[in-house]
Amino acid sequence: MPEDLIGSEIEERKKKVLGFLKEKKEWVIYIILSGIIFVSLYVRTRNIPRLIDITTNDWTLAPDLDPFLFLRWAKDIVEKGSLMALDTMRYVPLGSNTSGEGKLLSYMIAWFYHMFSFFNSEVTVTYAAIWFPVVMFGFTGVAFFLFARKIFYKERKEIRNLIALIATAFFVLIPSLLPRTIAGIPEKESAAFFFMFISFYFFLEAFTSEKFRNRIIFGFLSGFTTAIMALVWGGVIYIFFSIGLTMLLAFTLGKIKKEEFIIYGIWLFTSFAFMMPFSTRYSLNNLIESTSTGLAIAVFVISGMSLIFMRFNKFENLRKKTNLPKEFFAMLISILFLVLIVLFS
Repeated sequence: MPEDLIGSEIEERKKKVLGFLKEKKEWVIYIILSGIIFVSLYVRTRNIPRLIDITTNDWTLAPDLDPFLFLRWAKDIVEKGSLMALDTMRYVPLGSNTSGEGKLLSYMIAWFYHMFSFFNSEVTVTYAAIWFPVVMFGFTGVAFFLFARKIFYKERKEIRNLIALIATAFFVLIPSLLPRTIAGIPEKESAAFFFMFISFYFFLEAFTSEKFRNRIIFGFLSGFTTAIMALVWGGVIYIFFSIGLTMLLAFTLGKIKKEEFIIYGIWLFTSFAFMMPFSTRYSLNNLIESTSTGLAIAVFVISGMSLIFMRFNKFENLRKKTNLPKEFFAMLISILFLVLIVLFS
């Protein structure tokens, strides 16, 4: 075949490939993301062949204490259908009341085992627990990508996709994160990080969606996933601190109006509604007295009172005498009002 025909054929194929990539940009992004997630899972499974107990010649977890407790609870759930109310193997001879623990992780391992055993009946609970953190981290990588992309929602689609891919590539291979999400260590973080990032993503969706109906739905989903994280790991304080302080700062800068306040309230009360029934750790008193959830509640009360004060003409006349920004002055009045209530109650 003449060289000019070969060159034209190559050029034609090149145009077709480039045309396909331009038309299917989203597919390219998701293919790259899949590659990043695959590498992160590959790294986390290199130790699986070594997770054999030489005394029993059977699968075992990696050397970390807490996962053995979660595995024992998961086995009890698989065997009996639910977790025991009193764990007699802890705090002997009194035992430990499991109602105040983060039991959801063990239930998730048990549910994962049932899904695993559906395809292979010879799978053990221990083997399922070995794979559980790896699979959950795969979902975590996707949730982080969505969250990172949403942060830069005002940028062009190509830019925010690129930023999210680079951020995800760094995130999935952070050395300090590997020991908590590697195969054989079904720790709380392996599941909790997924719910943390998806909660942030839903909250940002709630604040940036154009339709109020969508904002309500995403606010509810954010509250629900926040509650799920709380039932897995006490690190849920990171969500309450982050969203609470961000809300306070946004209100000070005049970014919070009636709709944003409603979304914040939906997130807050939805999370409490799903946290409280499933763990005695999250009683109403504990939620109010906690520095994290207490802060989130205080921000809700202060911002709500401030929005009410700003509607009065007398408030505006008084504010003009101080020359302070409207939102900041309303917050000061609200805090002073709450302090007086506490002092005289």
